[in-house]
Amino acid sequence: MVDFNSPAVIERDFNVVLKHFWHIAFGIFIWEYITTLDYEWDIIRGRRPYRWTIWIYLLTRMATLIAGILVLTNLNLAIPVNCQVLASFELIFSYTGFLAASLLIVIRVAAIWNRNKLIVGIATAVWLTNVGVTIWGIVRIRSAWNPLLQSCIVFNTEDNKPNIVVTTISDAILLIAVLVGLHREGGGVVFPLGRLLWNQGIIWLAIATVTEALPMAFIILNLNDTWNIMFQFPSLVIMAIAATRMHRSLSDFVFGSTEGLHSRSTVRSLRGLTRATSKLNTFAPTQINRIEVAVDVAYEQHQMSQTKKCTDEQLDDKSHTTSKSGHGSDLESTMENRV
Repeated sequence: MVDFNSPAVIERDFNVVLKHFWHIAFGIFIWEYITTLDYEWDIIRGRRPYRWTIWIYLLTRMATLIAGILVLTNLNLAIPVNCQVLASFELIFSYTGFLAASLLIVIRVAAIWNRNKLIVGIATAVWLTNVGVTIWGIVRIRSAWNPLLQSCIVFNTEDNKPNIVVTTISDAILLIAVLVGLHREGGGVVFPLGRLLWNQGIIWLAIATVTEALPMAFIILNLNDTWNIMFQFPSLVIMAIAATRMHRSLSDFVFGSTEGLHSRSTVRSLRGLTRATSKLNTFAPTQINRIEVAVDVAYEQHQMSQTKKCTDEQLDDKSHTTSKSGHGSDLESTMENRV
């Protein structure tokens, strides 16, 4: 039987498994970060509407990026450093990324439940509990230089068990609230926006379950300090990617992608429909159906207009210019007539 606490096994686990695993995880995040920078750039240029939630989105990405840089710095050190300070900053930015991703879900829960005070209160309490145990974990972190591994090593990692368990349970509660909120109104079946959220909620729940269950399982097993933290940074990367992708795709659905919705009048029309559908519970059933059909038809009309524009572009440059100039007004007129 393998002795996971022997120096040879710990050195193998750290240098062969953990180092390579974390480098791959950060490489995946860097690829995701660079290939999606156009989203932030479009908001800066005004090609996408500004929403205050963009700051939470940016915090998730930036905190994860800085945490990854600090982690890789630690893994590739050549000389001893102040390990306590380095480990503290690693943990601060890592948990900030986790908390920001969870906050995106709290905001989504509030929107899906139409700002129900009880649900919002529970979701906020769950998130604040997560914040509390995170601060507790940061304060208790202890790290020292290991000359054998040539790196700063966090010891007594099993003391972080309450933090990992509470984080996993907290995110699971938020994700279940998303699914229940969508299912109770049948939104995942009838309303396209609800269907989008429903599908992404399932994906998010699956990702969260796998990525957060692994660190919790290994820290409960407590094989050694290396395996106790093996899946924590990859878990952060996957959670950050999942949360930010959900934010971007929902934004694309509501406001349209920048490839097809550049006109301000079109964005204003979709924005008005979004505000109307966020208050579905205040309408009669017939009005709800009318709004849902209006959004659905408007979206389909937009897709058809995009297809027609591409066809006209291939046939005649002049007709392409004409279809492009009339595209925004056609979509806006369609939505106004349907609503």
